[in-house]
Amino acid sequence: MSTKTRDKIKKIALALFADNGYDATSMEKIASGVGVKKSSLYAFITSKEALFWEIYEDLEGQYHEYMETLLAQSESMLPTERLYYLFRQYLIGTQNEEPGARTFWIRIMFFPPVLLKDRVLERALKHEMGLGERYMKIIVDGIQQGLIRKAPPEEILLSYYSLRQGLYSLMNVFMPNLTEKQKADKIDKVWRHYWQGIKAS
Repeated sequence: MSTKTRDKIKKIALALFADNGYDATSMEKIASGVGVKKSSLYAFITSKEALFWEIYEDLEGQYHEYMETLLAQSESMLPTERLYYLFRQYLIGTQNEEPGARTFWIRIMFFPPVLLKDRVLERALKHEMGLGERYMKIIVDGIQQGLIRKAPPEEILLSYYSLRQGLYSLMNVFMPNLTEKQKADKIDKVWRHYWQGIKAS
């Protein structure tokens, strides 16, 4: 099967998983969307689950490549500037994802497929913990430099993640029609309030 057809299958499957959920997406629906017989799909993939994980891994790889780029770009910044930069670019970058990918992430994180739930959440947590260790180091550096108030770093990190993911959910689920300027404005205003709580006096 050609690479072009393979990519089309993944694109159709991504859209169906995102819009309808894993359980409601059948191989028949994927085949119909691609315009091939169901039997032809098996020349490409062994099962719906295998197709799901291939799509998941593609998107996961793109996300972590993006985050590694942000971490590298911000390496020379002060800890406080770096936390803000990572916060803002994470939210702006995820807003610029193709809509299917964004919807896919929201669905599987908040409503993971029952049969795949444990593996999905375990995998997401494992990768995010690796990034979390990098954030923790930035926070510790900020405390040591007298830029961030003295508090348990893990509590500051928890509040950081809570704020970031809460704003991510709000902008993607409840405010999807905001302009780019409005999104950037909300990100900056939310960060200013957060910074008042963690900055050193």
